Amino acid sequence: MAPVNHREGFHRLNRRMKHASELSAGQDGRMRRHPHYARTLEHMGRPVTRLPGGALCLMRHWGPLHLSWVPEPAVLPDPGALRGPALIQAADAAQDAALRARGAIPLMTPQYRAVLDLSTDAERDMARQRQKWRNRLRHGQRQRLEVTHAPLPRDPGHWLLAAEAAQQRARGYRALPADFSRLWPVTRLFTARRGKEVLAAQLFLLHPPGASYHIGWSSEAGRAASAHNLLLWQAGRWLAARGITRLDLGVLDDAAPGLARFKLGAGARVESGGHLWLASRFLAPLGRLIG
Repeated sequence: MAPVNHREGFHRLNRRMKHASELSAGQDGRMRRHPHYARTLEHMGRPVTRLPGGALCLMRHWGPLHLSWVPEPAVLPDPGALRGPALIQAADAAQDAALRARGAIPLMTPQYRAVLDLSTDAERDMARQRQKWRNRLRHGQRQRLEVTHAPLPRDPGHWLLAAEAAQQRARGYRALPADFSRLWPVTRLFTARRGKEVLAAQLFLLHPPGASYHIGWSSEAGRAASAHNLLLWQAGRWLAARGITRLDLGVLDDAAPGLARFKLGAGARVESGGHLWLASRFLAPLGRLIG
């Protein structure tokens, strides 16, 4: 009989307990509510605090002002827990109503996100796809592309991070810094190749029971081969098999209609967030007046 390795058993149990704790902490699957989000920001040198009730609080610069920033709290923090004025990104319309009643001032309108439900089986997932998207997926499946996946290496010079930086410059958009991708605790990079040539890649950040589509890149040959459809489909099945039930495909942006069609064509639902609010005891009378 092989000897029992009690230390190995303890480490395995500890990993399971940690995973269960993180599932509970991020039980609705939103990235900004998961412990991985705070941990990544801390590794980037950003101070993060937890307010009573568990809401995350960071410091942001708004012009000359230094404000607390509370992103998508599960429960709105008590006004007394905030030090001075705060920016609160409401999670939904219910939080909008509560902040309006407190006299907070709306600064930005809600964003709309595309979210894929991965809690059902493959047949239902495919049925939710729009016909044109499904046709592109089938086209991609016929191309005999090699699809591989692995965690994103911590290398700051990784080719995908460089490609994303070049893509941002070319298309004139901004995203989270490369270190955010590199330091996220659990990632999965899906890559499509034809021979030795990389045609497309998609990077996912995992925050169980959710995940986020974080970076996508494709060459002209990849677009012609419908590689992105193939990658998203295979990634979705892989994530679902590991207990991920909610895949956030990101903001639906009027400035990128093609990307919005791709996300919605995959079968995603539209999820509305809340307004960005300025909450301040001193400005509350004005907020109630204009609200």
